[in-house]
Amino acid sequence: MKKTIRQELKNLNAIELMNFVSNKYHTAEKRNLSSLNQCFQFMPQQDMKNHPELITIRSHFNEVRKLLQKHLADSEKVYFPEIRKNANNGYNFSLLRLRVQSAREDISKLFSEIRSLTHNYNPPTDASGWMKLC
Repeated sequence: MKKTIRQELKNLNAIELMNFVSNKYHTAEKRNLSSLNQCFQFMPQQDMKNHPELITIRSHFNEVRKLLQKHLADSEKVYFPEIRKNANNGYNFSLLRLRVQSAREDISKLFSEIRSLTHNYNPPTDASGWMKLC
């Protein structure tokens, strides 16, 4: 039976896990951060006028972008250096874990609200082609 990713991650030491997260997730997040803003930057005004919920959705996406940027910066400047410094010292990473979980929960709440506002990410029937792409 194949090991699941979760099982494989449990076998990684702190440095290996940090590298995995950085290479697998943070690289993709950095690449995709700008696309969160582009959809609304070029959204036709008629869509914004016909669908006032887009203002809230745009606000939520902006907040997600800010939270992700902060998380990525904290990871590179605080979390990862702390892990490297203390990986072999039996350091208790509970505080770092709580900070990361808190950011993840905040982002998850925003995406949950976005999912609700967009009817599970489905565009309205009168949406423009651009809105459907986003």
